[in-house]
Amino acid sequence: MTERKFLTVFFSWGGNTRKAAGLIAETTGGDMFELRPEKAYSKIYPICAAQAKKERDKDARPPFSGGIADISQYTDIVLGYPAWWYTCPMIVLRFLEQYDLTGKNVYLFNTHGGSGAVGTDDIKKLCRGNVHKSIDGNHLTETYVREWLEL
Repeated sequence: MTERKFLTVFFSWGGNTRKAAGLIAETTGGDMFELRPEKAYSKIYPICAAQAKKERDKDARPPFSGGIADISQYTDIVLGYPAWWYTCPMIVLRFLEQYDLTGKNVYLFNTHGGSGAVGTDDIKKLCRGNVHKSIDGNHLTETYVREWLEL
């Protein structure tokens, strides 16, 4: 059996998704990569929300800084993001268009203010990996992460 190697990729605006991604990476012993937009979003929520809606409406793909040198070394990708306008932030779709996840297990989680799991359909359209059930990232525990990722 091949040893699993995890990479947690995430975008976080307010810090909630970053916190959840940290717990996942710690639990899996894997690496982390944060999708940091080249042009930062406003810290003022209504301004950020308007920008996110404009990006969604235009099907934009905002660029992110940095990159992953060798994604082929990972067997499992955990992808996290906040719920923005009933889907994932467009920067997540940019990541999926840039990296080939064929043959990888892809696990999704999102944080939200009450909207629940969103963005899964948009991600599945672009993801060439084996997409597993999306979970709520708001209240993760190590035990829940272990069960979800079958560790």
